[in-house]
Amino acid sequence: MNILAFDCSSDLLTVGLARNDGCLFISAEKGFRHTELLLPSIGRCLEQAALPAASLDLIACTGGPGSFTGLRIGISTAKGLSLALGKPWVSLPTLDCIAFSLASDLRPYINRTAERSGTVIPVLDARKKRLYAAIYRQGIRESEYLDISIENLLALVNADTEAIFVGQGADFFIDYVLERPGFSIETLEPDRLAAAMALLATKQYRKQGAAAEDEAPLYIREPEIG
Repeated sequence: MNILAFDCSSDLLTVGLARNDGCLFISAEKGFRHTELLLPSIGRCLEQAALPAASLDLIACTGGPGSFTGLRIGISTAKGLSLALGKPWVSLPTLDCIAFSLASDLRPYINRTAERSGTVIPVLDARKKRLYAAIYRQGIRESEYLDISIENLLALVNADTEAIFVGQGADFFIDYVLERPGFSIETLEPDRLAAAMALLATKQYRKQGAAAEDEAPLYIREPEIG
């Protein structure tokens, strides 16, 4: 399948195009300029892949949790492209995608392996000294999608001997991991995130089909109005 996937949930805009021959094309831009940058980034990936938009088989975007504005931009763009091209689309849980980016095997899109073990905690800055997070052990999510304080999240993983924080909120734990053997911070690599999105999108589409017409962002906190 030719899969276009993008993540607008944080200040790092990631766009990936996974071609059906296993080639992966990436565009990553820093800063909350998703309205300005998303469509040009998609265009660059299509151009690099030498693939017309009509040849896409599936469109995917992260659906939350994350930046309220970013999620709305991502989902509205996915819906618009799906309608214009007559292609199915799916909305993926943001934290699942971030966690799966650390999977040891992301073939066919990523050939290098990632020898990592222990608990994986994807984290996004949720503002107001809180995080969006979830806890994954042995590749399985064991918690709800959380809107949680740093202190309470640490309490949930305190008994783990090894843990990896990954995502745009991972830097909150720099001082903590320096003092805690077995705990570490992993950089969220755009190519691994794009590969994870493509693989999860394929799996979800085959299992559940396309997103509903009224699919909305996954908010675990009420959006602030005004």
